[in-house]
This record gives sequence, structure tokens and C-alpha cells, in this order.
Amino acid sequence: MKRASTSPVLWGVALLASATLAGTWAATANGQTTRDTTGHHTPLATHQHRAAPLWRADPAKGTKSFEGTETKPGSVTTVDDPTGRHGPTYALHTSGDKTDDAERVRVETRGHRTGDGGRLRFSKEGDVFYIGWRSMWGPLPTAKGDWVVLWQLKDYGSGAATPPLSLRARGDGTIDLDYCDPDLKTTYLWHTGLTLNTWHDFVVGIKISKDPAKGWVKLWHNGTAQKLAGSTAPYKAATLRADWVTDKWGVYRSDGVKGPATAYLNSAAVGRSYEDVAP
Repeated sequence: MKRASTSPVLWGVALLASATLAGTWAATANGQTTRDTTGHHTPLATHQHRAAPLWRADPAKGTKSFEGTETKPGSVTTVDDPTGRHGPTYALHTSGDKTDDAERVRVETRGHRTGDGGRLRFSKEGDVFYIGWRSMWGPLPTAKGDWVVLWQLKDYGSGAATPPLSLRARGDGTIDLDYCDPDLKTTYLWHTGLTLNTWHDFVVGIKISKDPAKGWVKLWHNGTAQKLAGSTAPYKAATLRADWVTDKWGVYRSDGVKGPATAYLNSAAVGRSYEDVAP
């Protein structure tokens, strides 16, 4: 049987298709998008753009990066990462021995001092911020039925009552993120196992509002988005109380917990997107 000859037109179509595929691969390898199985374009994780954060804690500046510190009793110093991985790191240490019967034991940073000496506070309705950081704890004594706060979104000014958000270590070997609404009702949004002497990466996204229907909270742990109260959607929350809210890192605990504790803090930052602040 005589082989049928291939049309020059068909060869041209095949070459054009090959060139198109090669061009698509080049755009994917060097550009910003790829195609998923549904045919939609999604950002490449390795090509996400980072903007400069609004604030970043610089261990070289010591505690000047923060609006203040609370050492009752305790100290905030700069050390090399004990694991040898992340360089200069804040160490917040408390002996755990009360110096004032009216005060709970705490050693915490408070707020954000910007490079020009100003203060970054969260106070404007509708603003969106992302707070990222890396934490490691050890030693960190806990007690059943008691708590140790490791991070807070704390309210200040007229009408201040209780933090909207708190990351707490419990006496059951877990840490959780809890939300306190304007009526002081607490909802447990998320929890995971408490692992000491290991770095944990966090990013918290918040939309600032006194209206629980307009504000929201998001959370990432070790680079993975977390379900809050069982849902993948942002959790609706009143994130603004009193005149403003701001961050606190460290150790703050109920009186039932005894003994020394150290919280390490690295790569703390505030920005407008997850990519800007993810450790």
C-alpha cells in the first residue's frame, strides 16, 4: 500500500501547536501563573510578590522595635537562635516568682514602634492587617485548668476590657486561639498540640472593626491555612475594642502555673498581606 503524503498545511499546524506549548511552558517557568486542573490560573507559590512590611521587629535594635515591654518579673534580650537556624532572636524570660501579689506573672512585648519613632496601632474601621512571627517556647510550665498566654491582640484606651484574641497554652498539652466577643463570651477557634523547643510559624490576618459582622480573623500555622471554628471561611469577629488594639508576645499566666519560662520570638512583622509577613 502506498503511504499517504502529509499535507504541508497539517505540518504547519503541528509546528504552530508545538511552539505554542513551548511558549506556554516558558511563561509558566518564568512568569507568574500556572494552570490547575479546573483551567483557572493560580499564582505560583515561588513567584508571589512581597511588599515591604509596615513594621518588622529588629533584634539589632533591642526592645526599641516595640512600643514597650512588661517585665513582671522578667527580661527581654537578644540571643542567637538556640537551634542555630534563624539568627538573632528575642528571648523573653521570667523566673516565675511573683514580685507583686496583685499582679500576675508576665514578660511581654507591647505594640510596634516604627522606624521614624511613631507607633503602629490598629484603630481604623475596615483596615486589614497581617501579623506574622515565629515562636519557640521552653521551658514552659503549664497546669491543668490554668492557662499561659503566648500572644494577644490586646485592647487599650477608653472601655478596654479583655483581649479580642489570645493564643494560650493549656494544661492538657495543647495551644489554642480563642476569641472573646464584645459581650465577653469566649469561642475557641483553633487548637493544636503544644511542642516545646521547636519553632512554630504563625500568621494572623485581621480586618479591623467593632462590628462582629464586618471584622474577621484568619490563621496560618507552619505555612498552612487553618480552619477556625470548623470553617475554612474567615471567622467573623469584632476585632476592635476601646480606642485601639495591638500585639503582645511573651508569657502571661494564671496564678496556678509555677516555675521559670522562656518564649523566643523571631521574624515578627506586620503588613498588608500574608506574603508580606510570612516567616
